[in-house]
Amino acid sequence: MLRTCLFLFLISILAVTTSYAQTADDYFNRAVDRQKDGDSDGAINDYTKAIELAPLDTEAYVNRGAVRKTKGDLDGAIKDFTAAIRIEPTFAAGYLNRGVVLKLKGDLSGAIDDYTKVIELEPKNSSAYYNRGNARRENGELAGSLADFTQVIELNPKHARAYNNRGKTKFVQKDLVGAIADYTKSINLDPKTADAYKNRALVYRAQNKAALAATDEKKATDLEKN
Repeated sequence: MLRTCLFLFLISILAVTTSYAQTADDYFNRAVDRQKDGDSDGAINDYTKAIELAPLDTEAYVNRGAVRKTKGDLDGAIKDFTAAIRIEPTFAAGYLNRGVVLKLKGDLSGAIDDYTKVIELEPKNSSAYYNRGNARRENGELAGSLADFTQVIELNPKHARAYNNRGKTKFVQKDLVGAIADYTKSINLDPKTADAYKNRALVYRAQNKAALAATDEKKATDLEKN
């Protein structure tokens, strides 16, 4: 009778202990909440625990990489994104995020390769085209940059930043008329973005249109104050 009671008591303890054991999902969800609240260290710790319990969780690696990026740990972020890609070679988010960090580190060719991989996996991923367009312009690949921003606009005709950045590429190509057209379209779509006014002012200065440039410069300054 004593042995039976002791056995039941141990089962009861085990059941209580099991009910309070945190799962990988518990840590992951708490990490997401901490990430939203700006608790980067807490989020990283919880994502790490989630990964320890579920080593093949690609989303946990990508999310931890994103937090590490915000903390300035670019090498750590790249390791996490690369781990996610190794686990799931068709995981587009891993390539997209790694591309962002590679560009921050100045590896434009590596970033372009990663954005290209995203496009191969998801041909309608406008973020990949947009990011690749920026990287290509910085890398001197102006024709490719122009094509990428045009593709973004075809996918999303109301993408104000795509017009703004295509305008930058046209400006570098010395297509001043085309640049003004794109900056103006960007402003029409998003009148509260100072960058497009600044960029259009640069073109007006290049065209010796001082009055128009001054108007845009004042508008940009006013927007940045608010």
